[in-house]
Parts: sequence; structure tokens; C-alpha cells
Amino acid sequence: METITEETIYKQLSGSAAGAIAAVLTGGVIVGGCTVFCGTQLGWTNLLTVILLVLLALCAALLVYFIIKAVRVKKHPVFQRYGNAAILAQKINNGMKDPIYLARAFGGNSPFATLMTKDFIVSGTELVSFMELKDLRSVQAGSFGQYHRIAVGDPLLTAGSVAANKIGDRYLESKGINSQTQFDMLIMKDNNGKQHNYSVQHKDMEYVLGMLQKVAPHIRFEQ
Repeated sequence: METITEETIYKQLSGSAAGAIAAVLTGGVIVGGCTVFCGTQLGWTNLLTVILLVLLALCAALLVYFIIKAVRVKKHPVFQRYGNAAILAQKINNGMKDPIYLARAFGGNSPFATLMTKDFIVSGTELVSFMELKDLRSVQAGSFGQYHRIAVGDPLLTAGSVAANKIGDRYLESKGINSQTQFDMLIMKDNNGKQHNYSVQHKDMEYVLGMLQKVAPHIRFEQ
């Protein structure tokens, strides 16, 4: 099992921010090109041009947001709550030595899918999802199935839906979830009302819920 380090956590955070920045930049370039075309061809007061200008402004705002987020990785709320990245890494490593539940990742670059101990739960795909059980207030078991929809009749729609399904599978695999492996979700809320999701193999859900009831009886179970 991979040892979690301070660098592991920062790299994961930076990678997420970099991916978001790249996506926003790509979208901004496309929207910007369409805006210039419509503005010069249809006029800058045309309704379509105005809509594109609003979208372009939104892209710019998102870009600034994600850049600030990338710069401030060391100020993530989880570090304010549970200690810096080095402390968090040590807690996770100690937890992996004596887990209540440990779901291994299937593919991707995650050290594991989900780790739960008598004290905390964390997702390996997002290590800053670390939450101490004492800070959680409710839990709900949710389905996390694979839903592939193929549009028929129109060749373009069919090709588009097939491509979308493949992109979805690749995204899940990048998060350590193999498209052939059945996972469900623990949908949890903390004492601030914020929702946190953790993947659990379908066959293990009953066991995990039972252990949660045992080690954290204060957590309310919801349907």
C-alpha cells in the first residue's frame, strides 16, 4: 500500500486545480472565438453576442477562482480543521495500519478508494475529504450504478452518446473506480450541513453501515 506524504496531498490538490484551469481555458478560448465571430458578423448588441459575452465573463470569473484556489492549496479548510498536510498524511498512514474498512482502487492513480477507521473516513481520490467521524451527523446509502444511454435514429446523436459513455467510464477509472466494479456511495453530512461522498463496494455496504453504527452511534441514519 502506497505511503501517503505531504507531497501526495498537495500534488493531488494541485492536479485537480490544474485540470479545472485547463478546462476553463479551453472553454474560454472556444467561447471567445464564437463571441468575436458573432460580434463582427451580427453586431455587438445582438442577443446571441450578448449571451456569449456573459458566458465569456463567467469563464473569466471561473478562471480567476481556480487560479486563486490553486495558489491557496495550503489553506484548504481541511487543514484548518485537522492540521496541516503532514499531520493529515500521518493520520491516514496510521489509519491504513488498522482500518475498519479499506476499499482498494481499481486503476487510476489513487492509493485506495475509501478508508474508514474508528476515528475517521477519507476518500483516496480526494484526500482532503478527510472527516473525523465525531464531526459527521448523518449518513445515507446511495446507489452508484453505471447508466449507459445510447441515442438511436440519428447517427450524430448515436456517436455523441457513445463518446459520452466512454468519457464517463474513463473519468470513473481515473478516480480509481473500474466501470466493471459495482460501487455504492455513502452520502454523509457534517455538523455544518456540508455533504461528503465516499465510495463503498456494493457487497460491503451492509458491513460498513453496521460498523458505523457501532463506532459512531451519534450518526443519524437516513433513508
